[in-house]
Amino acid sequence: MKNKGFTLVELIAVLIILAIISLIVAPLILNTVRRVKNDTNKRSIDGYGRAAQYAISNYELKQLPYPDSFDELEIDYHGNKVECETSRINPDHTIYLSKCKVNGKLVKDDKEYDGYYHYGILKMTNQEYVDTYGKNLEDALKAYHDEHNEYPSDYTTLELPQLDKQVSCDVDINYDGTVYLNKCKVDNDDVVDDNNEVYVYGNLYATTSLLKKTNSKSITTYTDGNTHEMYTFDHEATEQTPALTDYRYIGNEPYNYVKFNGDETWRIIGVFDTDDGNGNYEERVKLIKDESLGDKQWDSNNVSEWVGSTMQTYLNDTYILDDASKEMIKPSKYYLGGCSNNTINGELFYTSERSETVINADRNKNWTGNIALMYPSDYIFTYSLGVDDTCYNTPGSCNSGMPALGWIYKANFNVQLYTITSRSTQESILTIHQSGYFYDRAARYSRGTRPTLYLKPEVKIKSGDGTIDNPYEFEL
Repeated sequence: MKNKGFTLVELIAVLIILAIISLIVAPLILNTVRRVKNDTNKRSIDGYGRAAQYAISNYELKQLPYPDSFDELEIDYHGNKVECETSRINPDHTIYLSKCKVNGKLVKDDKEYDGYYHYGILKMTNQEYVDTYGKNLEDALKAYHDEHNEYPSDYTTLELPQLDKQVSCDVDINYDGTVYLNKCKVDNDDVVDDNNEVYVYGNLYATTSLLKKTNSKSITTYTDGNTHEMYTFDHEATEQTPALTDYRYIGNEPYNYVKFNGDETWRIIGVFDTDDGNGNYEERVKLIKDESLGDKQWDSNNVSEWVGSTMQTYLNDTYILDDASKEMIKPSKYYLGGCSNNTINGELFYTSERSETVINADRNKNWTGNIALMYPSDYIFTYSLGVDDTCYNTPGSCNSGMPALGWIYKANFNVQLYTITSRSTQESILTIHQSGYFYDRAARYSRGTRPTLYLKPEVKIKSGDGTIDNPYEFEL
């Protein structure tokens, strides 16, 4: 019988069947190979972990203290190369390994909650639970800010990774979204540090600490809120600034004393949304020296232009701060709008200072630098909310009121004080008379000088309560 062989159609059909079989079988084979290799890598991690556990046991046999880290272990392991991002010795001296690579390949496991294969169980101290909660909260705040360009008004609405223990703390959030946790409990147990003191996470910046004591917007009279702390003031947008809120010490008995620049006494004017010169606003503490540096010329050429003036050059090039104080300050934008009237109230002074009204078109409307003088409004607002209506509403007649009711006024100094603001003339500067009222003084004259500056937002309160006997001390 004659053999006809396979037809072309039959050969094609066979090839198609073989291709289909290979498509089905090949992934199964590859997956099996991967699974076997991954299981082998897991066994390598387990072997490394057991070797590390055995090394810890040797410490006990040698009557040595338990090690704090893997760097102290002599691990007798000869298998595949194992490197772990997390190599942890738990408080009970068990081992925890995670995010491990075997021969350079990361080992994963779909069964683990984070997708990585673990050796052992991570057992955290209560302090570490607090740290983890703090880090998770900071990450969630950053993610919210990236999406909304602001921080949430209520942090409790944020979704955080679930921990296997309940963490509850007093929470403070700094201007930059960093977190300060205090008086924490983990599963209702108080968390303490190694000295049996309250354990905290993060740093509480001076701005946040001071703002915690600030009177709310609902307090609109000095007598209702006289707790020696700051008051809240909202300002509408000006020609150079958006609508802003600031916080000021007013009256004559605030707790705003500061030990700064060695043993010098300075005072906190308040906390202000401050432009860094690049349009970035951040909350900063503003200080003023409590005493005058002595009589200084505002400008020897008798020109009421702050930039390049004798006073601006002296304060920023000649006047000396100690190194610790220099590290705490940061350039800030000061506004140079002039004022043609010294009888307007504090809010109108605030608006004039931040206007674009200058004497000549070539005059600077603002200046970014480290040290300057107070604004007229810094002085006038100490009389706000009913402290002294005459000094607040008509500062040119403040001497007929009670200027001593405002803390910046220093009757016993018997000096006149320059401000940074021109009187909308070529040579005149708005000056505070020793009797308390505003008047014009030519820039060529020598008058009292109380420098002002802004602290970096990350400055913290080291000690003190702001009273004259226990002034605040700051640190970075």
